[in-house]
Amino acid sequence: MSRGGADDNALLRKLADGEISALGDLYDRHATALFRWLLAKGLPRSDAEDLLSECFLALVDRGERAAEIEDVAAYLFAVARNKLAHVRPEAQALELVPEPATNPQSAQALAVREALGDLPSEQREVVVLKVWQGHTFAEIGTLLGIPPNTASSRYRYALEKLRAILGESDDG
Repeated sequence: MSRGGADDNALLRKLADGEISALGDLYDRHATALFRWLLAKGLPRSDAEDLLSECFLALVDRGERAAEIEDVAAYLFAVARNKLAHVRPEAQALELVPEPATNPQSAQALAVREALGDLPSEQREVVVLKVWQGHTFAEIGTLLGIPPNTASSRYRYALEKLRAILGESDDG
C-alpha cells in the first residue's frame, strides 16, 4: 500500500542504522497527509502538531526495529490512532480548506469548510484521505484499520450529507 515503497524501506534501514537525517526525509514524505488527517479528527492545530511529532518520534524509538516496518504510512496512522484513543479533542479545527480570500470562490470554500465540520469524524477523515490525499479505499482501510468497504460506505454517506448540507445553503 505504501506510496513510498522501496524508498521508504531504504530510509527505514538508514534510520535503524542511526542515520537520523532519514527521519527528516520520512517526515517530508508523510507528515502532510498525517497532519491533515489529525485535523480532520477534530484536533486543534497545536495538538495535531504535538501528536504528529510524537508519531515520528515513535519511529526513532523503534531503533533497529524501524527497518521491520513494512508500510510507514500505515505505521504512523496506527500510532496516531493509538494516541488519539487517549485524547479527547476539545474543539473542531478544520483547516482542510483554505481560509476564504478575496476571490469569487471564497464563499464556496467557506461553505465546504463548514459542511465538513458538520460531518461525523469517521466520515470526515475518509473524505480528507480520499479527496485531499488521493488514497484508494483499500489504502484508507489500511491507514485507518477498517475494511475497504467500510471506508467506501463512510465516503458515500459523507458525500450524501455534504450534498444535502451544501444544497440547503445554495437554496437560501
